[in-house]
Amino acid sequence: MTTHSADELRRLNDHYVRAYLASDVDWFKRHLAADFRCILSSGAMVDRAAFLRNVAQPVAMTSFQIEDVTVQFEGDTAIVQARTRYETPDGRRGGSRYTDLWVLRDGRWQTMTAQITAIAEPIDAP
Repeated sequence: MTTHSADELRRLNDHYVRAYLASDVDWFKRHLAADFRCILSSGAMVDRAAFLRNVAQPVAMTSFQIEDVTVQFEGDTAIVQARTRYETPDGRRGGSRYTDLWVLRDGRWQTMTAQITAIAEPIDAP
């Protein structure tokens, strides 16, 4: 049985977030599975190509924090969940929870699916 490292998935999660904030499409091209799908906070489902187009657009955030990161393993599958808090340049605050499903394929971790859920209640300052 293969032993997986939660620290490795936490690092990948950190890189995922940094790549998102930097609109780093190349990082996502290397780390998203070919069959990647994402359910956005709006409820819309996008495929890999649409997700990459979205990532290419600059993100306007004055702050963005990740909290409560958890990692669970089932075989060669990892589930990463966390909470976000952010503020936009116009002072709007918000947050979400997300779940990313990572699979170990061809010796490397790839994100197969992601789901972002907006948090409806008021969010404290980041």
